[in-house]
Amino acid sequence: MLKNKLKEFSILFSVLYWMLAGSYLVIVRYFGLGEFAPPDLNYGDLAAYAVLGGFSIGLLFGLFPLSNVLRFKRRRSFLSAVLIGTACYVLFFVAVIFVSSSIGNSIDFALSYVFSPDGLIVLFHLSMSSALYHFILQINKKFGPGVLLEYTLGRYFAPKEEDRVFMFLDLKSSTHLAETLEHVTYSRLVQDCYAELTTPLIDYKAHVYQYVGDEVVVSWRMNRFFTASNCHEFFYAFQERLGAKRDYFFQHYGVYPQFKAGAHCGKVTVAEVGEIKTEIAYHGDVLNTASRIQTLCNRFEKQLLVSESLVERLHDKDHVLVRFVAEAELRGKETPTKIYTIENPWVDEDR
Repeated sequence: MLKNKLKEFSILFSVLYWMLAGSYLVIVRYFGLGEFAPPDLNYGDLAAYAVLGGFSIGLLFGLFPLSNVLRFKRRRSFLSAVLIGTACYVLFFVAVIFVSSSIGNSIDFALSYVFSPDGLIVLFHLSMSSALYHFILQINKKFGPGVLLEYTLGRYFAPKEEDRVFMFLDLKSSTHLAETLEHVTYSRLVQDCYAELTTPLIDYKAHVYQYVGDEVVVSWRMNRFFTASNCHEFFYAFQERLGAKRDYFFQHYGVYPQFKAGAHCGKVTVAEVGEIKTEIAYHGDVLNTASRIQTLCNRFEKQLLVSESLVERLHDKDHVLVRFVAEAELRGKETPTKIYTIENPWVDEDR
């Protein structure tokens, strides 16, 4: 599962980051600042302790991320998330320094060491390392898992071809809702809807390409790990999460939001575009076709419509959920496109 792979990647990143941070502290203190190592330790021992300490801290932070400890009732801004995370880690390091220095010593000695020049140098370094750590985590969150690494490595600096699935999800009756609700209230409704995408995105290996008003474009890369059933299961998992908050939506907005979706797959070109503002953009007929399939949902009164090319990638067991809808004339297409719907797999199991 992607969820496990993301967890493993976050642990690996945390461990490597804090091992580097520990090594950097040794280099700055004992080479850059010219401090002398304790008489019972040589520089090799210090380096080993720094790497071992960084490994332990990184493993701890990777296994128990701050997001699992602090459960905020509302979304946090980028700056506040970085500051809160840094403050929590600084308090943790103060406690660690205090406890370690109190072993075999008095509490007064431990307190004096924490706020001594030596202790403050260590604490300052760990504070800056914590701030950078949370800054990177928030940047990665804003870009989406793995996208920051692709930017850094310049993977799409030159255009490349990829096989991808694109799904366009659109809020039903969005014009009516926007007219009924105040602008700010409507925006909060859209925010709350998109917040429910998080778990399905992780569970079904999806990647958000774009948010366009009340529409979101989701994508899957069709590599050897790709499973076509993830596409419709993702959509219905999202619907289930919205359904679980039905009472919440009626209480706060007086409406229950529902989404419709269209999906198509094929070859696209992906490239990093822009100079002042850059992003990874996808080009090709696949996106246009997926968008136009989504617009047919109201006409055929279906929540989810997909193309024949995506249906062909489903396993045999998933074909029992597939229902042919029509051969539709799509703008820009010379031949009709066969459109299908895929039923909710969990509803069928209940039946």
